[in-house]
Amino acid sequence: MKRNVAITLILLSLSAHALADGNQSTMKEDTVQVKSWNHFSDLCLDLHQKQISGKKIKKIEKTGGYRANPEYYREVTYIDEATGNILSNIQWEMEHPDVPHSMEVFVYDKKGRVIRDYVSAYLPFQRNAPVQTLINIHNYNGDLHAFKQYDGSTDLVYEFCEGKLNGKEVQIRLFEDDLFATDYDARQLFKSPEYKACFNGMSSQVGKYIRPQ
Repeated sequence: MKRNVAITLILLSLSAHALADGNQSTMKEDTVQVKSWNHFSDLCLDLHQKQISGKKIKKIEKTGGYRANPEYYREVTYIDEATGNILSNIQWEMEHPDVPHSMEVFVYDKKGRVIRDYVSAYLPFQRNAPVQTLINIHNYNGDLHAFKQYDGSTDLVYEFCEGKLNGKEVQIRLFEDDLFATDYDARQLFKSPEYKACFNGMSSQVGKYIRPQ
C-alpha cells in the first residue's frame, strides 16, 4: 500500500524544472488526458470531503516543500477517531490553502482493511494537470495482501503482493514491463500458486473504480 506514496514523494522531490521540461509539453498536447486527469483529481477531493463529513476527525499537520520553497505546502493527515483509520493525506498549497498539491484518499471495508486508495499529485507551480494519478485496488486472501495499480488513463502499471502462503513468505513486485512479458520466467510466475493466490479473482481492468468512490 505504501509504494504509491513513495512514488509520489520521489516525483515531487525532483526539480520542478527537470520534470516540467519532460511533462509540460506532453500534457499540453494531450488535451483529453489533461481534462480526464484534472477531473479525476476533483473526484479525489470530493471523496475526501465525503469521507470526513459527519465524522470526528483527528488532524496531524506539518509543513513541507522543496529546496527553493521549503514551506510550499501544509500536509494534513485526516484520521477517523472512531476507527483509527487514516482517511486521507493531503498536501495543501500554502499560498492557496484550498488547493491540493497532492492527495491520497483511502477506502476501507467493514473489517477495517484498505480496499481502494487513490492518488493525485501536481508538480510544484504547475497546475495544467496532475503529473501522477493512481488507483490501487486491494485484495486479501488468508495472510496475503495484494494490490493492482492503475493510472488515471485506466492502464495497469504495477502489481504487488506480500504475506505468507502455506507458511512461506511471499513477495511479488511486477512493474509495467513485467506485467506484459511473455518470456518463460514470466509465464511460470503467472501460473504459480503464489501469483494465483495473490491475484485470482481480481479483474485486470479498473472498471468503475476509475471514478474515486
